[in-house]
Amino acid sequence: MLAAEITLPVAVGALSGALLIGLLVGVQRESSGAHPGLRDFLLISLAGGISGLLDNAWLGGAALLSITALLALFRFEERKEGSGVTTDLAGVATFVLAYLAASRQLDFAAPLAIGITIVVAIFLEAKQRLHSLVREQITEAEFNGTLAFVAFVLVVYPLLPRGSYGPFSFFQPRQVWLFVILILSLSYVGFFLEKFLGEEEGLFYTSVLGGLTSTTAATLHFARVSKERPEETFGLWRAFVVANTVQFPRTLLIVALVHRELALACVWPLAAMTLCGVILAEILRRWPHERVSGLKMTAGNPFRLGPALRFGALFTAVVFLTKAATAKLGTEAFYGTSLFGGLVDVATVVAPAADFLRSQEIPVQTAEIAVLLALVSNAALKIVLAAMTGTVSFTLRITATFALWAGAAAATWWIGFRV
Repeated sequence: MLAAEITLPVAVGALSGALLIGLLVGVQRESSGAHPGLRDFLLISLAGGISGLLDNAWLGGAALLSITALLALFRFEERKEGSGVTTDLAGVATFVLAYLAASRQLDFAAPLAIGITIVVAIFLEAKQRLHSLVREQITEAEFNGTLAFVAFVLVVYPLLPRGSYGPFSFFQPRQVWLFVILILSLSYVGFFLEKFLGEEEGLFYTSVLGGLTSTTAATLHFARVSKERPEETFGLWRAFVVANTVQFPRTLLIVALVHRELALACVWPLAAMTLCGVILAEILRRWPHERVSGLKMTAGNPFRLGPALRFGALFTAVVFLTKAATAKLGTEAFYGTSLFGGLVDVATVVAPAADFLRSQEIPVQTAEIAVLLALVSNAALKIVLAAMTGTVSFTLRITATFALWAGAAAATWWIGFRV
């Protein structure tokens, strides 16, 4: 910013934002008994604010170097106390953030800098909790799994080639990887949701985890437990309702990420099923029943490569069958492949449906029916698995629940079709 452009209101606003940053960090450091304290951080932020306001790279660099040297000298003199460098790093961060807030290089520079400062202050305040989290609550397997997940998302995906390959252009590496990442992300969130909340809140969060990861696996798990502990069938039914209710907004989220028009078409049936599930789950929660225990579903690692690769392979197979059958037999075959895809995961039907919509091979209504058919076949599979592994009572209850959901979806779809 040129000196001629700096008016008094601009200068006051810029330096006020910079001083606010110093105040936020300084108060936190002062309350923790650290040195430098509040006054030092206010001076550091003022130096950063003036440097940013004048927008002189040499001045800013010299000021930052001087402050860093002074902090290092202070730390060297205080080295006998065995204190860490957190406060020194906070001082450097304060200067940089104050510089950013006052520089006005971005329209949102000041709010961004203040927002980052708030996050920094929270981290500084939560030092002991963070240490406890890393040292006592996060296992080595979970940390390694997190690193693998980050690499899976940020390293592998950019290296994949763009475009379509193979017969009927069925194989799109980035599309397959993107869906795998999406499913893994939901599983990752669900893992830590149960880890930190599941034991305290019990069945509800365990059921939500099942809805985020795999409703088929969750239903199978609940069915097996009903066989072992039939007296808990009612509570297991509620767990099933919660897990499968989560599936509907999860499906809508996946659809919305790949095709907005299809998501708008699916929103009412999925919303109706979600509403029915929420109401039923609340009724069952209030109904007296035997408490369910021992349903923890985490596997010790938030990232498991085997299931992820299997999902990617099955996803690719469903896309190939869908495109091949549709090309050879017409759009009517799309309904059949959608039923098959639902046996794997409803998400496997979404990608080919979106591709057909973009190429205008099918209307939106056909794609909507395909998604609903995938949900139907997925429900049928769960009923069969429950009948094979669970009690008759549990199987009848989930069958009635699926009938309720199907009725709600059919009624909503019919009303929308008529309108």
